[in-house]
Amino acid sequence: MRPRIALSVAVISVFSIVATLRAEDASKTVQSAATPAPIVVDLAIKGSLSEAPLSIGFDGKTIGENLQGLVERLSKAKADPAVKGLVLRIRSLSAGRAKIEDLRRAVLDFRSSGKPVHALLEAPGNAEYLLAAAADEIVMAESDTLMLKGLAAEVTFYKGLFDKLGIVADWMQVGKFKSYGEPYTRTSMSPAFRQEMTELLSDSYAQMAEMIAARQGIDVDAAKTLIDGGPYTAASAKAAGLISRIAYADQVEAELKRSLGLPKLVLEKKYGKSTEKVDYSGFAGFMRMMSALSGDAPKKAASKAPKVALIHASGSIMTGKSSGAGLLGEATMGSDTIIEALRKAEADATVKAIVLRVDSPGGSALASDLIWREVVRIEKPIVASMSDVAASGGYYISMGCDKVYAQSSTITGSIGVTGGKIVVGGLLEKAGVTTDTIHVGKNGTLLSPFSRFSEAEKSAMQKMMDETYRQFVTKAAAGRKRSFDDVEKHAGGRVYTGRQAKALGLVDEVGSLADALASARELGGISSEKESEILVLPEPQGLLESLLGPLEGLDGLGAELGIVAPDAAIAALRRVRLIQSLLEREPVLVIMPFDIRIE
Repeated sequence: MRPRIALSVAVISVFSIVATLRAEDASKTVQSAATPAPIVVDLAIKGSLSEAPLSIGFDGKTIGENLQGLVERLSKAKADPAVKGLVLRIRSLSAGRAKIEDLRRAVLDFRSSGKPVHALLEAPGNAEYLLAAAADEIVMAESDTLMLKGLAAEVTFYKGLFDKLGIVADWMQVGKFKSYGEPYTRTSMSPAFRQEMTELLSDSYAQMAEMIAARQGIDVDAAKTLIDGGPYTAASAKAAGLISRIAYADQVEAELKRSLGLPKLVLEKKYGKSTEKVDYSGFAGFMRMMSALSGDAPKKAASKAPKVALIHASGSIMTGKSSGAGLLGEATMGSDTIIEALRKAEADATVKAIVLRVDSPGGSALASDLIWREVVRIEKPIVASMSDVAASGGYYISMGCDKVYAQSSTITGSIGVTGGKIVVGGLLEKAGVTTDTIHVGKNGTLLSPFSRFSEAEKSAMQKMMDETYRQFVTKAAAGRKRSFDDVEKHAGGRVYTGRQAKALGLVDEVGSLADALASARELGGISSEKESEILVLPEPQGLLESLLGPLEGLDGLGAELGIVAPDAAIAALRRVRLIQSLLEREPVLVIMPFDIRIE
């Protein structure tokens, strides 16, 4: 019997061991499920950091990346225990300074979790460096160059060319700083234009120095000396303390793996994005694809959670529908589209407040006024959040909001009016083309491109512009809860940085989009950010609609132009076409005097 007892004991022991091993495996499985594998978020940041809602792809999901998406991914990564760090690969940024500030804040917020941020720069200039300065570590390759430098404004004047061609810019303005027509009527800056630009650039330069001083732990004058010492090789940037070290991407990755104590470094490039696959095979798949292209892809059922509606108001302002910056031209903000978005937010019972995100130099006075009226009509709280530019008409539509936020480097103000026409009759005569005109009644040739304004027409134009200016200042004063005279002394078409505007009382607060959203939640009585949602409006367009959608009354420049002209020239020509289209609709504009982006 003893052998049988021994065998039984042995069998029991084996079963006990197997059971123990299985229990341990089960414990490991549960532990693995509870504690996901550690990852490092890897973000490539480049391009213009668009504000507009993204296009809808074949699968009903958005295509590409915009500023809000980047900020949300950083916020999610901050709260995710599986995320152990962040790598930012920064290159070729064409975004304005206010967008950089929004992203800097998101990076600094991520760092507050104690997780490290490593910025890998590639051919950096001012914009790329200022974003990288929010990281724990700035890294450059040995052969790279840091193009840190001061700021400059270069304005091209066409009067000399116009004189030779027989073209005349018959232009008027209300406000001595409303210098939109100067490039066509002068050969150099007026004293007012020069003063305005000098003060604008000086404040932007000071802000840049302050950011660098804060990172380096030095005073602002020392930071200005560093800026003026540029550009730098990687070695000289390291010696000056502007970067943390010289290394290549693979060396940074190896160091990350070692410092974080990870057996394997997982760099997650698509963190926060859906990886769900969609079947496009067969007839059903074809119909699914066509629905997505046209913008009719299935949408998620609306939740009952309290919401803040985030309405993107981007581009030059025109009447009609908005158009994206697709293959054929410049993005525009259509009054019909924005009004429809505002009304949708108003009608949605789950929307408790609205944030109007403005990135616009203005445009049509009528379209700006129509949007302003809708903003003041709605009883739900509305907060304006100014991006890179919220000037002239962009400032106008913000004045109906309950509270106005601007970033310190936002270009805003420009409370003024401009109008006129480009007269090409002289050019045509040089080419042998003549025009014979019949007048019936007064001012029939007011907008004729063949002749200058008559004295009667000029008087009529000036009267109309003066009245539009008075309305603009009156509505701005009402929005700021100040007197007409108090606002008018800061008007005259003059532009300011957001920081200057705050000091003058033209905006309420200097803050980011996140600050504006928090204010909207507070005004709307939403107690918890985690329990609320953001409703993005206008709804994203289908892929084909966003690329090829018509711009009412404005055709674009052919794509073939890109073969023979640089990007800057194409952008300038598109802007001229846009202004021509606006002037064909209405002779008076509320548009920023110049196209400016401080990088």
